[in-house]
Amino acid sequence: MCRTTTLVMTLFGVVLVGINLLEGQQMDEGLLKSLIALKSGEIPGFSTKGGVTFGTEKHLTLAQSLWRTGTGIPGKDPTEIVFRLHFLPNREIAYQVALSETVSQRIYLDGAGMPEGSWTGLPVGEKSWATAPKSGGVSFTSNLVVWDDRLALRVIVKYPPLDLKAKNLVFFPIEREDLELGELAARLILAKANLLLLGWRELPTVRLVANGRNLEAKKTKEGAVFVPVQALLKELGGKAERKLGVIEVFWRGKKVTLPIGARVMLVGKEKVRLSLPVLLDSGEAWVDAAGMVKGLGLAMRWEKGQLVLAQR
Repeated sequence: MCRTTTLVMTLFGVVLVGINLLEGQQMDEGLLKSLIALKSGEIPGFSTKGGVTFGTEKHLTLAQSLWRTGTGIPGKDPTEIVFRLHFLPNREIAYQVALSETVSQRIYLDGAGMPEGSWTGLPVGEKSWATAPKSGGVSFTSNLVVWDDRLALRVIVKYPPLDLKAKNLVFFPIEREDLELGELAARLILAKANLLLLGWRELPTVRLVANGRNLEAKKTKEGAVFVPVQALLKELGGKAERKLGVIEVFWRGKKVTLPIGARVMLVGKEKVRLSLPVLLDSGEAWVDAAGMVKGLGLAMRWEKGQLVLAQR
């Protein structure tokens, strides 16, 4: 007989007083640099000196450059990843700013100047556009633009010319491995930005009981519950693995793919929409409990003020 796994979540704790950016309190530039700017080593092999912020309370921008040197490979040393993240008052303005960040000679009906999608083909944000040169010549950058609610983000991966002194500069196309590192940067930035927008540190803690073990989850003001993916799967007897910006979950013959920063999860090849993006905090992935219930095929019910999840 198969053992039934039951999860019980009990709300406890007190909401702490803090910054709630969703309610329009002033965005702090120091918070952007300390909580969102990437650190040296977060993107494997890349260093940085931190980011800079500029703009107004209604349109604040964080910009940062990361670089990799010392490879000794002509046309790839140094490799640079540059990003520009915009915080906007609402999703409509953020969408228009994201469109304005797309650059290409190809024009699409929705105004985007690049093909839809990400460099890996996995979802990122609510919508994304990406382009990467396939041959040498004057084009030496790859661009990824993402729109996600109040956020607009552009990430650029750059290679230097083969010979700076040459009359006609020639560039290598950006290799797939470096495109994936650029996409990793986009996913980490989105996850950090959404943690800030949610007021993550101030959210009340939720007690999550899995197989008799106590874990902690988070509950938003709107009532959504975020569960810690790796910790949860460990207690369920499953497995969760992170590959750059993607979490792969394996449990009872199912494979669930969680792209960090996306509002979509993949159950096999089927896309399941999420109300909130997949987050990453201190190495742990967090996902909306309702999405995890659907992805793993669990049953969910409220019982005496507790949220109970069980194997169907």
